[in-house]
Amino acid sequence: MLTATPEAEPAAPAPAALEPISADSVAFFRIGFGLLIAFSSFRFLAKGWVSSLYLEPANHLTYPLLDWVRPLPGVWMHLLVAGLGLCGLSIAAGYRHRLSRGLFLVGFVYTEAIEATLYLNHYWFLTVTALLLIALPVQHRWSMDARAGRVVQSATVPAITLWAIRAQLGVVYFFAGVSKLNPDWLLKAQPLQLWLADRTDTLIIGSMLDAPAVAYVASWSAALFDLTIVGWLLWKPSRKWAYAVLVIFHITTGALFQIGVFPWVMIVSTLVFFEPDWPRHLLARWQKPAVGKPHARLVSGTSIGRLATASLIALAVVQLILPLRHYAYDGNVRWTEDGYYLSWRVMLTDKAGFVRYEVTDPATQRTWEAGPELVLTDWQANSAATKPGLVHATAQLIADHYEAQGLVRVEVRAIAWVSMNGGPAEQLMDPSVDLANSDRTIGPSPHVLHRSN
Repeated sequence: MLTATPEAEPAAPAPAALEPISADSVAFFRIGFGLLIAFSSFRFLAKGWVSSLYLEPANHLTYPLLDWVRPLPGVWMHLLVAGLGLCGLSIAAGYRHRLSRGLFLVGFVYTEAIEATLYLNHYWFLTVTALLLIALPVQHRWSMDARAGRVVQSATVPAITLWAIRAQLGVVYFFAGVSKLNPDWLLKAQPLQLWLADRTDTLIIGSMLDAPAVAYVASWSAALFDLTIVGWLLWKPSRKWAYAVLVIFHITTGALFQIGVFPWVMIVSTLVFFEPDWPRHLLARWQKPAVGKPHARLVSGTSIGRLATASLIALAVVQLILPLRHYAYDGNVRWTEDGYYLSWRVMLTDKAGFVRYEVTDPATQRTWEAGPELVLTDWQANSAATKPGLVHATAQLIADHYEAQGLVRVEVRAIAWVSMNGGPAEQLMDPSVDLANSDRTIGPSPHVLHRSN
């Protein structure tokens, strides 16, 4: 008697996030990211910034809880920055991928923790992108590790790999746009009106830059650009035009405001919004098809483990919380700067001001004035004068200075006046508070005076 053999049920389709797509775009992103790291690091060395920014200052303004971070002595600091550049080249080449990305991340975070006045949003972007690249399988295509057999060669990656990078870029633009939705930016065209008026010597367009209408158009256009560019890049019919606008936008802002490599970071990175196999199609235009040459067999598909998936989710949650945390604090974040760091508030505020310190010896009750230049270089003092957290940190450095001279722990109070976006100067810090003996925290500072408007 014959019995029918039941047919095997078809395998369930893979979730959309794990569907294989071309690995070309993410491989190009890895290469571009690594080369930009290398360029930025070697440029830092060539301009002598390792010495002037890290080694020459006698003191450094650090972040709360990181007062213990100090630069490496002498040549070792130069070697560290050179090592970051080599890590960038290694990332681009896909050589020892885990080691190179891990070393870069540790070295870069350490370097940025040394001096808080050097904070830039694109440094934070490089940090979180390095974290992403550790979690994502971007080393299986066009890499030395794949050629050497240390990792499996693969023509594809799970779709989540590409979408995680796109989402990271979306976070940058979206929160940069949201932060521009404030009265100064939209209703007063500030601080662009101030900045553009200072750039009337710019070739061709300089004569127009001091017109108020230009500042208003620029302010509204920048907000609209940040809030919508990701949508235009995702929509295929508008993608090429959106990318052209993006290139013009970043080249223009880079030329006007001298913001380092950030425009090029975004121009290169946003190529991930094109089709996943766009590099192959681009290369095919210039390459003749090989005749009779065997191709290396590529395994189709890589995977993302549970730990990497959990890491991606945790990173996403953190990046949604950080830019919004200032809503839990009182006051205007652009004034108090509570929740300002790591929140993509890009080129949003112009501040000018000065600070002096009243120093009191508690043993004799003698009081005298001291300036920030007592413990800081000119560039440190200029940057710190308008930032409440750094005014506080400077006060503690002044107390340390006098303590090293043999005095008991002195009291230090700040007399700081600041003008924001061309408005009237107002007092920044509570002048009655002894900042030298008040702990700095990562939360809101209780010593900042709120603006009257």
